[in-house]
Amino acid sequence: MRELSDLMERALLEIDGSLGGGSVLRLGIGLAAALKRPVRIYNIRKSRPNPGLAAQHLAGLLAVAELCEAELEGAKLGSQEVLFKPGEIKKTQLRLEIETAGSVGLVLQTLQLACLGAKQPVRVKIEGGGTFGKWAPPLPYFRLVNFALLRGFGYEAEVRVEREGFYPKGGARAEAVLYPAKIAGPLELSERGRLLRVKGVSIASHYLREARVAERQAEAAKALLRGLDAPVEISTAYADTRSPGSGIVLAATFEKTVLGGDALRERGKRAEEVGQEAAQQLLEDLESGATLDRYMADQIIPFIGLFGGRFRAPRLTEHLRTNLALIERLLGKRLALADLWVSAV
Repeated sequence: MRELSDLMERALLEIDGSLGGGSVLRLGIGLAAALKRPVRIYNIRKSRPNPGLAAQHLAGLLAVAELCEAELEGAKLGSQEVLFKPGEIKKTQLRLEIETAGSVGLVLQTLQLACLGAKQPVRVKIEGGGTFGKWAPPLPYFRLVNFALLRGFGYEAEVRVEREGFYPKGGARAEAVLYPAKIAGPLELSERGRLLRVKGVSIASHYLREARVAERQAEAAKALLRGLDAPVEISTAYADTRSPGSGIVLAATFEKTVLGGDALRERGKRAEEVGQEAAQQLLEDLESGATLDRYMADQIIPFIGLFGGRFRAPRLTEHLRTNLALIERLLGKRLALADLWVSAV
């Protein structure tokens, strides 16, 4: 793959973090490492009730800094400004810890972008944090949707969970491997093709085994998906966890793309509601005619910015708007948005 750093000048780039929430930091730091470009991000999460770096943001920042031997300033909890000067990506193994139930998925998202500049496989071992969490991609979503989709374009990655983590104690244990990217051309996602299958995983804490929470989530999701012209398989599992919790992730695999849906159990929400929520989310995105689901639509934006391509989003979310603006700032490229179609100009 062509050196990504050739695409950018190495002058310091300054980004106003008030453009959005934690995604500004994740995209900014991840792409800065891949492109070997120094970046200063200020007003980090300024509009949030607890502004500045939270545990998962700090964990991701420190992991990427270690990965590329970066000079780093402002790396502490609550900091609203960081200066990040990346070097070469030489490390092949990382170990990091996430306090409490900070999202493992959000940390992995930052590393996924950073490792676009890696020349060797990078193995990441993560202790602590949550594999399922509010406003964050569940870890099974990466395996079933994100990694599965990008694998088809030449970016191989895998993740294995040894212990699940739920709010508030977290305590997850996971290992991911990100391989050198071999993305040769645009990520063309203009059509879905035929629906091949729907797979899913319904996971619950061992505390909830007696109530059959994992099975009830899966059964409720299957009932709503029964009308699809494809086989539906949802596995169930129980895990020893420090806090009770459950979640479900679904993935509809087409000939040319993958769309997902997920839901998290919260206090007062019945297992059946969790399964129905994930299935309904997936069905809504399928019925919209989109070629990516509402979450992958914003996660794919950095890759479209770097390598070109085209896709249709199911809806215009705030994250999608933010990431489009960030890519223009980070890469100096504008991605066109018309009738929910996003394409490289």
